[in-house]
Amino acid sequence: MPRLRITKLGRRLIYLGIAAYVFFLLRALPASFLTHYILPSIPAARAVSLQGIHGSIWAGQANDAKVSNISLGKLEWRVRTWGLLLGKLKLHLKTSQDNMHNSAYVSLGMGGALSADDVNMQMPAVNLMPLMYGFPISIAGELRGNLKELNLEQGRMLQAQGRVVWQNAALTAPQNIDMGNYLITLEPVNLGSKIVIKDQGQGQVQAEITIFVKGTGEYRANGWLKARDPNQQSITEALRLIGRGDNSGRYWVGYNGKLRNWQK
Repeated sequence: MPRLRITKLGRRLIYLGIAAYVFFLLRALPASFLTHYILPSIPAARAVSLQGIHGSIWAGQANDAKVSNISLGKLEWRVRTWGLLLGKLKLHLKTSQDNMHNSAYVSLGMGGALSADDVNMQMPAVNLMPLMYGFPISIAGELRGNLKELNLEQGRMLQAQGRVVWQNAALTAPQNIDMGNYLITLEPVNLGSKIVIKDQGQGQVQAEITIFVKGTGEYRANGWLKARDPNQQSITEALRLIGRGDNSGRYWVGYNGKLRNWQK
């Protein structure tokens, strides 16, 4: 029986055909493959909840996206194919809902880490309330800013670097107080982050609060708030419910806790 001989060019064409076939199979994967198989395999991404998914794994949408119960609205994603060659799933993400718009370039490492860069943020401050479990306040206003870098690894790392402006900041509990604008700076510290919240010289309440968040999710918040006009009795009464007063008119706050659903 004659032996079939395949030339070098023929072998290359066969390999190319197999590669093309695999590529088109992958392109046909539905968007649900991302949520059913890929995200559950990455610990840092398990806090992500997507509803109303359609499209493909490479370019898809979700009608409703949440991260640790923080609602982000509609989500759109596109996979950056070349990232797969480096062992990472790289995506460009956009979310939108009413007056909220966020975008980021996100990398999902096969070892369980999640990182993001150029995170542009515009969202209501109240959306962060699920992260403030244990704080005796409710907040309002809008957050606008950019995180240059964000690195997450469930139960081990929680690093952020960037600047966010809290515009028209307000407390809605224990009392309604319009506070002005605040600058929030974030910087990495070991495997965690240092977050400083400071007033911008406007509004009815001066404040400087520092929050240290460990990679394990444990946090410690310390700082003070002070009525800009000490004669405004309603504000000083509200601050008295939040912190401990001193002779300078400052009310000191200190809280320890742990972020919910942030476990090894």
